[in-house]
Amino acid sequence: MTDRQWLCAYVITRNGPCDYGLDPAPWLVGHGDLGIVVSEIEPEVFEQIDPTDPADGGLVRLARRHDEVVRAVFRQAPVLPLRFGTVLAGTDAAVRLLRRSYDQALPCLAQIEGHREWGVRARLAGASQARDDLTGLSGTEYLTLRRERLTSARRSRQSAAEAVGLLHTALRRHATRTAERARAHGVLADTAYLVCQDQESLFHREIDRLTGALDGSGVRLETTGPWPPYTFADIELGRRADV
Repeated sequence: MTDRQWLCAYVITRNGPCDYGLDPAPWLVGHGDLGIVVSEIEPEVFEQIDPTDPADGGLVRLARRHDEVVRAVFRQAPVLPLRFGTVLAGTDAAVRLLRRSYDQALPCLAQIEGHREWGVRARLAGASQARDDLTGLSGTEYLTLRRERLTSARRSRQSAAEAVGLLHTALRRHATRTAERARAHGVLADTAYLVCQDQESLFHREIDRLTGALDGSGVRLETTGPWPPYTFADIELGRRADV
């Protein structure tokens, strides 16, 4: 049985120098103007982890390594991050992948060059846990109080949604692309922004400018980043591209 070299693939990037300052060092397989950053791996390591268990130590180590490599390459060149767990059956498979995706990846890489991803999440501030003394209230009085609370809560949500809409409109002016992400319970908006680095100061100035209005509407804002453009890498591959 012939041994096969399996490669864990991290990003598609420019073909060029590839000293990313990591140990162990990944390397770049090039084809034309594109390259794919890889490192050798035993494919069984992915079969031994539980992808549904975030506390799995093996999963945590692999995910951290993936993010470490993506960030290291991103510090030097634009990147299209590949899906975590993408495994290739050797160098020839890496070259074939680059050939297949060349016409899609090259312009996508040009579009995101000089950009970074920022995340902005808006959620309603936690409601007070204090309980009113309902002793002595009649049924009618209780229902009236409940109706008033529901009306007040509905108005608060409407006010918060309007404030978040204004924020998104303002931020979108300084972003090349935006993408809505799945929202957890209590989250009004969770948006990824692809921002050119020469627009980042204006982008954050808008956040600072509208923070007061958001606070007044009962909205708490969370900003994360900068990240490599995970949300905007329009290259989808299977978990194992062993061809």
